[in-house]
Amino acid sequence: MEQSLSLSIYHASPRSRILQYLSERASRYSINLDGEIRRTWEGGVLRGGSATIYRGTLLRDGTQVAIKAFRYTLSESEAELKRIFREVHLWSRLRHENVVCMLGISTDFDSTVSIISGWMSLGNTHAYVQNTEHDPRPLLKDIANGLQYLHSHELGSVVHGDLKGFNVLVSDERRALLSDFGRSTQDVPTFNMAVDGFRWGSCHWMAPELLDNRPASKESDVWAFGMTALELFTRAVPFPDCYNEANVLGRLVRRELPPRPAEESTQFRLTDAWWDICTSCWRSDPSSRPTMSDIIEGVEAAIVCTRPPH
Repeated sequence: MEQSLSLSIYHASPRSRILQYLSERASRYSINLDGEIRRTWEGGVLRGGSATIYRGTLLRDGTQVAIKAFRYTLSESEAELKRIFREVHLWSRLRHENVVCMLGISTDFDSTVSIISGWMSLGNTHAYVQNTEHDPRPLLKDIANGLQYLHSHELGSVVHGDLKGFNVLVSDERRALLSDFGRSTQDVPTFNMAVDGFRWGSCHWMAPELLDNRPASKESDVWAFGMTALELFTRAVPFPDCYNEANVLGRLVRRELPPRPAEESTQFRLTDAWWDICTSCWRSDPSSRPTMSDIIEGVEAAIVCTRPPH
């Protein structure tokens, strides 16, 4: 078993020793890119719940990269450190055309561990579909394929745990790629430090059974896929009439589903076939929801139905 992080010694150490410690620890799970990344300020800075995203350049070949610098690495929470290393470890094992590729880690920025991945200049899918010329349906096919890859991973199924349009990025080829694996878990963990599991993601996309203290699952990912589909078709978060999380949680407790949006609001793209996919993802009994394989079949059929005749 992995030894304890010895945080009392860790916090008593000079900053240089702390960074060396973090670098050595994170390098057990991914490629160390210390000294190989130059941070730039083009495109501004994005701040999330636990990390700051910078833009940078890989010096060896000029590749544009995203630098996800965790803000809590020097906190007193051993659990937070473990979660960071778990995300590094899990993400480093994912290789798929619909998953953002993790390139490595660095401790060169903000005195913390950073995950380095490819830079996606088109941003996330939620922002991307605000332009109504951008059809969400090909993106949803990509998201479904990415989730199917996670759920059938050869080392044990991976649950994303926080699927939403904001956590799916758009490549230069206009393909959707899953990102942000901070809440992800694996059925057969290959990471040997015990970490308390996450049960809650973002409440607008959260399956109601998670309110009963159940862990995130493939079935809760399926629920979130349905909500993400609704989000991208409507260009708005699910339950847009709820002005705070308490209202959303109340809807979940009462098992109140979102109503079907007006056809005009979805540019007439949310057909009956797509709406059936959404509602099947929101079945109250998790075991009755379709698998991602089932959803992919439905998505492909829905896309065929919307193609214009030759």
